Amino acid sequence: MGIVAGDDAHPVPPGAVAVRPEDLRVGMYVDLNCSWFRHPFPWRAFKITSESQLATIRGLCLASVLVFPKDSDRKSPTQEPSQPDSREETNALKPSANALLPAGEHHADYHQAVQLATEVYQQVVQRSSQMMKDVCNGSVDGLSNAKVMINGISTLIANTEAASAMASLFDTEELDNVSLLHALNVATLAMMVAKHFKIGEEEMRLIGMAGLLHDIGEQRVPLRIVRNRSKITRVEALEYQRHAQHSVDMLTRFQGFPDEVLDIIRHHHERLDGSGYPEKLKGDQIPLPTRIVSGVDQYDSLVNNPEAEQALSPAESLAHMYKNQKHLFSPEVIVAMIQTFGVYPPGTVVALTDGTLGLVLNLNMEFRLKPLILAYNPASPKATPDILDLSQDDQRTIVRAIPKHDLPREIMDYLCLKRWTGYFIQSSICTIREHAA
Repeated sequence: MGIVAGDDAHPVPPGAVAVRPEDLRVGMYVDLNCSWFRHPFPWRAFKITSESQLATIRGLCLASVLVFPKDSDRKSPTQEPSQPDSREETNALKPSANALLPAGEHHADYHQAVQLATEVYQQVVQRSSQMMKDVCNGSVDGLSNAKVMINGISTLIANTEAASAMASLFDTEELDNVSLLHALNVATLAMMVAKHFKIGEEEMRLIGMAGLLHDIGEQRVPLRIVRNRSKITRVEALEYQRHAQHSVDMLTRFQGFPDEVLDIIRHHHERLDGSGYPEKLKGDQIPLPTRIVSGVDQYDSLVNNPEAEQALSPAESLAHMYKNQKHLFSPEVIVAMIQTFGVYPPGTVVALTDGTLGLVLNLNMEFRLKPLILAYNPASPKATPDILDLSQDDQRTIVRAIPKHDLPREIMDYLCLKRWTGYFIQSSICTIREHAA
């Protein structure tokens, strides 16, 4: 049978030799023989062309790598160490973030987790625009960056404290591209919901990748159609529906791109009653990963509707889907979304038992009904608004969520999540310090 290579314990195929990473050389044709998300390269099999690639492979901590002598340079040249390829340097999150939060490890220090969530999320935001442009242009750099972004987000989601902080950052002002913000939201929220179903880490990341790239095909649809979907003609609607297949066509250009991701993207507009597209699939014909992405896609579209007057609050969106759309979207996924995001998701305006109005800032994974609340108090200095930690307050509880349209403009302007996104981090840290004292 032969020895095995990589972490997946596959037998060595004919013509290949299992080699320790430290014995690899430039010029060797290798197959990393591990999870697609375990490495930052656009594909698993390739010829090593630089010392920086060697360093990256050795840093993966693989037991061995497959080498194909027939496809390798006859004599791999010995080269002086060279400067790392700048493109490859961009394919990893900052060492501090990766080192501080290894996959699967849970930190008791919420303060640190909140800082980490912010750091990694900001890095994702910073590279997201270029990533999307590169993927659209067929550049492997874009695909590599997409993988690293998903790895970073999924690692944070594995940490309960960091995941609660992530939920407060979805409405960041740093992205003026609505489509890009939607892609990041769907990727992150879909992985959080997938975790509820006890889905394995590898499949969770595939779901995240599908969420990140599900609408990339909109680049091939006229902009006027994409921006005015609620007002387009039947012919234009059919043109828009082609975006799912456009997405698949753009991604199949990348050798070895996971079929599981392509399948989710192809069918993310299918609906349980068969009214979706492109294949009119019904019920159990739609796999769970696709149902997760389609449900989260709908949720974020309701919350971040381009037409502000039609946008719903997070709580309203979940309630609307649960009451009116269970024939379209999986009821089990909608329930999982409610359980994952909470009855009062971040961004929801709520009334407390003492009459106070406030904005929900985070997910309290331990006490779902006791999140941090930013209280409406226009008399408070903007630098130090009133933050209520309901988990430490025995007197006040949430009575109900308040629809945005029922609030006066001055209250809505004050309780705008975008206005307070950055402040959440400092308020969380201050709250933790106060408790420790």
